[in-house]
Amino acid sequence: MADRCTVPGAEKVIWSVKATAQFNSDCAFLLREAFRSGRIRLIATEYDADEYLAEIKAYASLSPSEKLQIKLPYIQTTLLIDELTKLQHETTNGKVKIFEKAGMRKDRYSSLSYNYYVAIQLENKVSKKSNNSLGENDWYVIKPPSGSRKAVRGTNGYAQNRTWW
Repeated sequence: MADRCTVPGAEKVIWSVKATAQFNSDCAFLLREAFRSGRIRLIATEYDADEYLAEIKAYASLSPSEKLQIKLPYIQTTLLIDELTKLQHETTNGKVKIFEKAGMRKDRYSSLSYNYYVAIQLENKVSKKSNNSLGENDWYVIKPPSGSRKAVRGTNGYAQNRTWW
């Protein structure tokens, strides 16, 4: 995919996704777990945002187009929630397939799930680099040593290879 770029030395900023059934299933599981664990929290819906924005004195004096620009993220959140609640799924051989009802879309779902997957990949890459740079002084003892207790290496007492999702 990178060979399609016509600009020599262009910065790599696009993540190309060639989704397989396994990849889509992994994304669905990751996204579900992210919502369950609280790693993903959405902003308020457009209806709740109306109340919040009304409390801001300067908001009333804005033009309609400026108000719309401020409300767009909240509108998109409302549309995402609506889309997510209307999705259907089926499980076959341990893989989940997400699909939309006839006439509906799942663009926001796909965007969110793929971007969350990329965020996890970047997080793992950064975590791996920082864990590899730990020195001898980075070893921590969680509790006083005994025959059954061990020292661990990592951040907040977690082992290096622990995945967050």
